[in-house]
Amino acid sequence: MKNLKLSSALLYSLIVISSLIIYSCSKDRIQAKSLKEYNSPNNYLDSKKQAEQEFTIDTSGSGPIVGNQGTTIMGAKNCLMLPNGDTVAFPFTVKLVELYTPKDMIYYQMPTVASDTILETYGEIRIRAFKNNTELTLKQGCSFSITMPNAAPKNYMRVFYGFNSSSFVNWTDVPASLGVTTSDSPVFSTNTTGYLAQIAKMGWINCGFKRGSNSNHNLSFASSTDNLTSVAIFIYFPSTKTVMQVYNIVSGSIPDGSSVKVLAIAVDAGGQLYSFNKTLTVNASDKIEVTMASIADADLTTLLNGL
Repeated sequence: MKNLKLSSALLYSLIVISSLIIYSCSKDRIQAKSLKEYNSPNNYLDSKKQAEQEFTIDTSGSGPIVGNQGTTIMGAKNCLMLPNGDTVAFPFTVKLVELYTPKDMIYYQMPTVASDTILETYGEIRIRAFKNNTELTLKQGCSFSITMPNAAPKNYMRVFYGFNSSSFVNWTDVPASLGVTTSDSPVFSTNTTGYLAQIAKMGWINCGFKRGSNSNHNLSFASSTDNLTSVAIFIYFPSTKTVMQVYNIVSGSIPDGSSVKVLAIAVDAGGQLYSFNKTLTVNASDKIEVTMASIADADLTTLLNGL
């Protein structure tokens, strides 16, 4: 009889323990499902990004082209060609995008990192030329002159060319690596208006300088409240005006001692904006716990303006 009672007690204990394990696992599943879900913020960011400006070039034009933010462009028609090598007739169109603030670089999702090395940056522009709807290229050995405005230009900034790398734009200051032959200086000259250069390739141009380090760290991101899969995360370096975008929840290489500002942006299914921001100095690899909070559009704009 005692053995029967002992077996019953043991059975009861096993049932209780099993129930607790099942409840714990079920609770974990419920908690995982309760993470706040977001849609891609791309449509929101696109609605805020700088518009592409268009300029029609014909025989009456004397140049230079001047962008809304002060970029100037000078170039001859005979330096342009159609994809098949044919010459270009008037009129043709030049298109320009100007990104001179971290806010605009974030809206455009145009980070300033060259192959995992951050760039000190004083602007990004995109220059394209079209004949009707056909995009034109520069002839080998030809160039366009550009000026990127800056009140206190530095004498070591280099011309970086953008090229597609996976799902984002990468940067190089070696045009030969892109199949471009040029004798133009890769270093911007300066005057009282800003940075001057000859560009040997149309597309994205970055006024930059590599700020690599022998000691680098990475930031990773996690959240107990939010699903970060569709959250756009950026890291801004105030001292070098660098914008880094975080892909797959892990940052690129961050030089030891960097003071950075982390900004995350999300949009839910109802169109409500959410954000997270944090300022820190990176001295070691670290995991950042993210908790998104609702924010008004005007307040997010103010936050970006204050970077």
